[in-house]
Amino acid sequence: MPRKRNREQCLHKLLGVADSGIPPLILAPMAGYTDAAMRHICRKHGAALAYTEMTSAAGLLHADRKTWLLLETLPDEGPVVAHLYGREPDQLAEAACRVAQTGRFVAIDLNAGCPVRKVTVGGAGAALIHDPQRIHDILSAMRRVTELPLTIKTRLGPNPDRVMIFDILTAAESAGADAFALHARFTSQGHGGATHLELLAEVKRRARIPVIGNGGIRTASDARRMLSGTGVDAVMIARGAIGNPWIFSEISAALVSNADLPETVVDKTPRRSFDEIQEALESHMDASRTLFEKMNARLGIKPAAAQTEEHLVAVFRAHLFRYLRGLKGSSRLRGRLHLLHSRADIRAAIATCIKQKNGTA
Repeated sequence: MPRKRNREQCLHKLLGVADSGIPPLILAPMAGYTDAAMRHICRKHGAALAYTEMTSAAGLLHADRKTWLLLETLPDEGPVVAHLYGREPDQLAEAACRVAQTGRFVAIDLNAGCPVRKVTVGGAGAALIHDPQRIHDILSAMRRVTELPLTIKTRLGPNPDRVMIFDILTAAESAGADAFALHARFTSQGHGGATHLELLAEVKRRARIPVIGNGGIRTASDARRMLSGTGVDAVMIARGAIGNPWIFSEISAALVSNADLPETVVDKTPRRSFDEIQEALESHMDASRTLFEKMNARLGIKPAAAQTEEHLVAVFRAHLFRYLRGLKGSSRLRGRLHLLHSRADIRAAIATCIKQKNGTA
């Protein structure tokens, strides 16, 4: 079984962690979300691996400080993959080399799937799907300059009439990629619509390297359906983890406890107490503060306490509503997020939701 051993060795090398007995659950890269603070809280709740936000190779080479800050890490957040985008092989190779030299990452990933126009208009992200040869050239150039594992995150093709994924798989494998993360949707679908598990399964069947399945994972049964229907080596979770770091531990528990549980039972998410939510929020905000202080230290800046509070709230607004969604009063809070300016404001907003839940507001 040499092929199986090779696949397992690649996956273990990529994760840098011991085999838990279930397929690893991975936090996907998400622009504006997966900074070190979010990665930290998701790791705390069971993510085996996490990707950075999408980072411009050109920005890294131009020594743009804001771009480099997207790759900032915290010492206790666990294994991290640097997620890069661009279209020029030499540029991405040099960026990969510099990223590897930081010593902070367990792997480097090429984005070949982002459908956002400001990325694709320059020929990067999902635009690369049209050109498997360029993907091969980029990964080959990166392979020549670093011994770190290389991964690629991509999609099935531009649209259902142009399935490009098998050509991309061949290009990636021949270039020396160590793992293949596939968002099982077409570029034309954006981040919605059905995932095409039958194509993901065929990619897994053909692949000689580990395949990471991505797309539409919001519950334990979503993960189980992907695993049982495709046999992927790992599952990557994106928007389902925003404001919900517990998704990793809940899916892990469902996979470990009983493979024969009906979906209705597997999908039944335990109701979290306000204490649990508040504890996660406080932990996330603490990590955000630590990250902000670390980034300012790199820049030689000593912000005033009020500036730190403003930054924390500005960054955290996108997360707060997701943590509180479904709770009484949360919809009203969503329209008032712009009025929050300090950590005390966030705590007061949470307290208001608690009072409304208890009928005392």
